[in-house]
Amino acid sequence: MSTGTDISVLYVEFTEALTEVLAENAVGAARRGRLARAHVVVKNHPDFNESGYFLAVETAFAQWQTIQNTGRRLAA
Repeated sequence: MSTGTDISVLYVEFTEALTEVLAENAVGAARRGRLARAHVVVKNHPDFNESGYFLAVETAFAQWQTIQNTGRRLAA
């Protein structure tokens, strides 16, 4: 990940990392390193905005809820 990457791609990477942490938290040790790196890159990107960030977080929670309810991940 780099700051030259399109912010929408970074939001997707952040969403996937957060979903992974949420899903793994229920069953074992979470991989927080990927989430931490994605968070830093997104927050430091010149095109960062709070609405995009909040949408990424909301999407991760929606995917996590689907995983909890069905045991399957939604297609991105």
